[in-house]
Amino acid sequence: MLQAGEPCPASAPTHAPTEACGGVCVSADYTGALAEARALATDDGRTAASLDVLLGLLRTGGAAARLLGERGIGAAKIEAVAPKVHCETNLELSGLECEAQSIAQKVGARQTSSLHLLLAVLRVGGSGTDALRRIGHDPGKVRALVLRALTGPGPSADRRTGRAPIGQASAAAEENDRSVGVDSQVDAVTSTPERSSESQPAAAELNLRQTAEEVGWELLPVESPRTPVLHREREVGRVLDLLQAKTPRVIAIVGEPGSGRTALLAALSAASGEKPLAPVGDLGAMTSPGALLHALHRRAPLCAPIVLDGAAWLGPEDSDGPLQLLCTMNAGRRWVVTVTPADVRRIEIAAPDLVTSLETVVLPPLAPSLLLEIVEAGLEAMAEATGVGFAPEVCAALVRLAPRYPSERAQPGRALVIAEVAAARAARLGKTMVSETGVAEVVADAAAVPVSQLLRDDDDRFRNFEDRLRERVVGHDQARSRIAAALRRSYVGFRGHRPLASFLLLGPTGVGKTETARAIAEALFDGESALVRIDLSEYSEPHAVARLIGSPPGYVGHENGGQLTESIRRRPASVVLFDEIEKAHREVLLTLLQVLEDGRLTDGRGRTVDFSASAIVMTSNLGSECYRRSRSPAVSTIQALARSRLPPELWNRIDEVLCYAPLAESELGAIVAHLAVESSRRLHAERGISFEIDASVVAQVLQSEPDRSLGARPLRRAFERLVESPLATEIVSGRLRRGARLGLHCDARGRLQTTGLP
Repeated sequence: MLQAGEPCPASAPTHAPTEACGGVCVSADYTGALAEARALATDDGRTAASLDVLLGLLRTGGAAARLLGERGIGAAKIEAVAPKVHCETNLELSGLECEAQSIAQKVGARQTSSLHLLLAVLRVGGSGTDALRRIGHDPGKVRALVLRALTGPGPSADRRTGRAPIGQASAAAEENDRSVGVDSQVDAVTSTPERSSESQPAAAELNLRQTAEEVGWELLPVESPRTPVLHREREVGRVLDLLQAKTPRVIAIVGEPGSGRTALLAALSAASGEKPLAPVGDLGAMTSPGALLHALHRRAPLCAPIVLDGAAWLGPEDSDGPLQLLCTMNAGRRWVVTVTPADVRRIEIAAPDLVTSLETVVLPPLAPSLLLEIVEAGLEAMAEATGVGFAPEVCAALVRLAPRYPSERAQPGRALVIAEVAAARAARLGKTMVSETGVAEVVADAAAVPVSQLLRDDDDRFRNFEDRLRERVVGHDQARSRIAAALRRSYVGFRGHRPLASFLLLGPTGVGKTETARAIAEALFDGESALVRIDLSEYSEPHAVARLIGSPPGYVGHENGGQLTESIRRRPASVVLFDEIEKAHREVLLTLLQVLEDGRLTDGRGRTVDFSASAIVMTSNLGSECYRRSRSPAVSTIQALARSRLPPELWNRIDEVLCYAPLAESELGAIVAHLAVESSRRLHAERGISFEIDASVVAQVLQSEPDRSLGARPLRRAFERLVESPLATEIVSGRLRRGARLGLHCDARGRLQTTGLP
């Protein structure tokens, strides 16, 4: 495969002698391991088990034995625990062989080796994996090592067993190359197979740089990804199949940044036995994207696919890049590009004819268990590259804390970025190991939350969730209990891919609906900075949907993104507050359906935004008139009124509809006391002065605002007039100095009096 202009290399030598076996090319260590397994089983008078195959691999030697030996797994250790292992009787070696050959085919290997057989043993499980556990090795980690050896970047003789170069040049192709002006240097490389393979990368890079210089573009050297490609066998196999298909096509590897698109290219290079060169870098303004694509097409032999890592070739709107890609493809050129879903939509608009020949290979999101395995393999590769190790608990901490890290990268890229920054910090501080605390510090610095909160045990967090809500929300005990119960269900895994929870809070103004959203953000994500507040009274027109999710390309303001989608893309772990939902236009409300049902939303650029780590809180004054007519109206009456005003599709997707009744006099007094504590805390942080109030101050504040129809909000204004204004006058006059501790009370005439506290 050609990276942005690399000529076709000669076939790479295989790592071991091969022999024909039922029409399938296999290595000597593969056949030797199977023969040894059969012999071991025959000696014991039973059928072969996966333990016998594991011992056969270790005794025969080869790539699998070397990999296991590097981890301290030898035949002697396995033999010592073999008597304690129960050998399965239902294993058929023919089925195991088929599994190994299937793995080899999926990763594009030219022959089936002992590494493929070892991976098949680890997938099947049974006595082989049981023996590994008994000697203290996790089979999952061993499996990750094998997959990394087969697909990961870096020099490895065992990975240079791939297919022959894609599409050997025919006479017609060579004639086409000459007709479009291929250099004599490229012709010499493709027509002389006995030429030294070591000289080919240098010659290809020289030719690539000459091409770039002629068109006035710069090449940026890019290192191969350090992260191995795991659980992408299907995608690798599909790309290889498309490359070998007779009809040339544009192959688009589609995924969000951080999903592993570039690492997949490294796996393709490993599968075909070729050394990846630097892809085309900066696409400046010196020429058009189409001019570069045309130059690369002319310089490179037609048999070699050209890989473009990134979508810079798309250029700005109305660029000639997509059209030139289509023209060169019609001339017989194969292209491999890495794009995002939004880039695919741009291609559909810019070059509709190209869409019919565009083959997409989508990288879907990974399951949590697979994500853990990939991140763990990435940490091992990063430790080897940086010399900084990672504690065993770091992998789980990265997956857990990654949604709180402000970034637009997808997983596993987001988790590995955090790990890389943590490793750099550890190296700067002279540490040799990254701990869970080090990961939390990186996330805390980026998200502006305390490290202690991130390190809190999640079980304890959700066990005491109601108590944390009670610290800020006064009254509404039943509502707090139902909120905590819904979030606990999500935490233990009942929610699927939906948001953590969705709540609709109904009730009159000033009863604590918005404060509940703030309390949920603090209890879940350790700070109000995780609260995304959207006032839906500003979205009363149908075109306001564009403000929420962003305008499509070509419209005014499309570069700004959406108020909702951009916030969640940067910080998925958030509480989204939709305030005054009844004032939004119906089209805006219907946009929320896929958020509540599928936990995702497509923005104006075609990007999918994941809401599965977010909680949704909606507030409304619907039904508040019922409280004016009756102090305790029926909850069903309020809910029926709200239901009649909202789309039934939206109503049916809300987890909990909660009614907030007006606050009692005692609850309003508790709110005044809470206001005093918060005010004293702010004053102490600013001036070093603190104060306490007694019941007379609370009574005076309540008396000064007798209208209870507005809830608790007027009490804040009364507290500011009665308490904060006199204290501010005393401070600026110099009568109150830093370090003062005051006790406040009201006399019979309602005036504020102060006394010193020890």
